[in-house]
Amino acid sequence: LCHCKRMADIHPLRTKDLIPSPPFQDLNSNAEVLAKSCQKANVPSLDHLKIADYNLVYEPSDDTFLMLDALFHEFNYVANEEENNNNQHGVIKNVLEIGSGTGVSIISLGILLKQSGNSEFTLYATDVNQEAVRITMQTAEENGLDSNCIKVLKGDLAEPVLDDLAKKVDVLIFNPPYVPTPDTEVGSVGIEASWAGGKDGRVVIDRAIPQIAKLLSFPNGVAYMVVVDDNKPEEISNFMLEHYYIRVVPLLRRRARNEFLTVLKCTLIQ
Repeated sequence: LCHCKRMADIHPLRTKDLIPSPPFQDLNSNAEVLAKSCQKANVPSLDHLKIADYNLVYEPSDDTFLMLDALFHEFNYVANEEENNNNQHGVIKNVLEIGSGTGVSIISLGILLKQSGNSEFTLYATDVNQEAVRITMQTAEENGLDSNCIKVLKGDLAEPVLDDLAKKVDVLIFNPPYVPTPDTEVGSVGIEASWAGGKDGRVVIDRAIPQIAKLLSFPNGVAYMVVVDDNKPEEISNFMLEHYYIRVVPLLRRRARNEFLTVLKCTLIQ
């Protein structure tokens, strides 16, 4: 039984009990429209993986694909000349993914940056799961990225790079363990770490927020984070604005099986 099915079994749809404010509902609606109309991203090749590998790392699923679409929408400069000529992100030098799993999200962005002619970027990825560290490096190689442009480190959240990359991360990717579970299930170093989120699915998210704030470069640093409605995204948005002057809005939003997935875009207030 795959972990996606196990998550569905313990994660009933509770959206109606978590109604956001009217302004945030409008933002959600806009994000749903964009998710339907935006061009879908290609998934980087995972031909190097065997079925057994997915017992060790999180297999790309609906949340992964939504993140890939968000990154494609934001960074596909080659296909979008207007966006390329008015680059809102500045020169991207440092990209970080917290919890890379198979590595498809950060490798997808690396491919887009390479296609845009950017030869200055470095990809950083962390994961508490040693197998994810190994597989992320293999995914980079499988998709033609030079090993010199990617560094994958084992560790808890962004701890391995927190000091070295403080205020230097131009793009941060975070698909956290967001499934509400007992807090006792949080903290594994195996595949369970990819979904067990504790109370409201927020235990790991809340630990990561101060790190995200410390890492983003000024003024154009941006973070993309996957959440479900159980995580109370409006509460996350209000907290990050009040405590870290980071604006958080839904970018893409899509219903997937028994949940609503949203990619939140987090930008520094200038």
